[in-house]
Amino acid sequence: MKKNTVRFFQAAVFATIFTGVASAELVRNPTQVGAAFDVGQIVKGTLYDGSDVTSKFKGDDQQIARTGVYLTESGTYNDRLSIYLTVGGLFWYALPEGSSFQTHRIYFGPGVGQAQGVYAFGEDPAKPAATLQFGLFGHKYSDAVNLGEYLYRSGTYPGVLTSGGWSYINAASYMAQGARVTVPMLNGMVTNDFTMYMERDLEPTNDFTPGYAVTAKPLPFVELGAGVVWSHALSLSPSRLAPKKLANEYSKATQRPSNNAGGAATDTCPCGYYTFKGFKTMARASVDIGSALGVDWAKPGEFKAYSEIALLGVEDQPYYYEKKAERMPVMFGLDIPTFGLLNKLAFEMEYHKSRFSNTNGTLVQNQLPLPINNGEDISVYDLNSAYYTSYTADQKDSVADLWKKDDWKWTVYARKEVTKGVSIYAQAANDHLRHFNFTATPSALPATTRPSDWYYVLRLEFGI
Repeated sequence: MKKNTVRFFQAAVFATIFTGVASAELVRNPTQVGAAFDVGQIVKGTLYDGSDVTSKFKGDDQQIARTGVYLTESGTYNDRLSIYLTVGGLFWYALPEGSSFQTHRIYFGPGVGQAQGVYAFGEDPAKPAATLQFGLFGHKYSDAVNLGEYLYRSGTYPGVLTSGGWSYINAASYMAQGARVTVPMLNGMVTNDFTMYMERDLEPTNDFTPGYAVTAKPLPFVELGAGVVWSHALSLSPSRLAPKKLANEYSKATQRPSNNAGGAATDTCPCGYYTFKGFKTMARASVDIGSALGVDWAKPGEFKAYSEIALLGVEDQPYYYEKKAERMPVMFGLDIPTFGLLNKLAFEMEYHKSRFSNTNGTLVQNQLPLPINNGEDISVYDLNSAYYTSYTADQKDSVADLWKKDDWKWTVYARKEVTKGVSIYAQAANDHLRHFNFTATPSALPATTRPSDWYYVLRLEFGI
């Protein structure tokens, strides 16, 4: 939680400076405060101790609970510059629970939800010709409630997929650190987004990643989108993008990893090194079915279908990244009308077929661009190896299950506003949610990796 503490003090300094300089001409908005209480259960799953996949614990019937609080201050200076600052904290429990008191105590972490400025360009600030968003802020481009949003919050090499995080619900967005320029065209029918973000979630952090996304609305009920991101394009330490270590080395002759055990690089063969640097692309579409059909029993946006596909790493790399199809997650979502019973009911599914598990083990522990767990023998992923062919039939089934079991993911999400400012949420899912151990390290693998795994969370949220 040290990073969150630093961001908290950075935001406090930012707010102090801004107040001293611009308070005389600042139009402040009302202060917003709120809290959210989460309680749920991993009905069936597996919990991993940090990034060590050998230390795994049965997650069945494990309770999950968190409590978050927040306060937001905002205002506008000279009708053009809007400032938003959200600070808060989270009470959370470490998973998995062990025998040590450290795994049973409640933890608290302060954090910054946003610390951003938005500047409007053009003659009319209410209808800006362009906007500049900068600082720390959430970036969301699709209708997804849990899955998807691949362009910014997924990895490249490796293409780690994520969902949730410090928030179990409503976390389908990317917490950006940097700048975003938005340029609308053709009376809002086309919107261009130019981004320059600092990598902050996946190694190697602090590199600069430029991106571009476009959104088009050819019809009032149809929205199309596409984007590209150049991950780790600008680095102050380029040598770490392709670490010259034996564990990261491959033979150019055999197009296979030289060694899987770590250590120093060798000069015994013409070799290459896997790299973090590369391009991600995304395409998406959504259709407001209710509006398209002209039905009167569904409000605009209440009956909607949406989908997204991404290619996490355009360029192939030997062995681990040979097949583009293994780097292409696809998701589909549907907002379902409830005729006033709920404010929102959504169902989402995702398909991502890959030999390798959705792990960040080697990424976190060794800062290497490899899609395997820390210290894992890659022979279990090679069905043509002598290592694999020596297995019994039962062992082969076990290995096949290892890398096929997490192809499909799903989510059911519901929201009901009880009264103004008070809402109840529910989510059940088999997704990519990684829990945090007592050192705040995310587990290498999600808690729900098998088809039969799932969890649910209920949230009571209020804000004024």
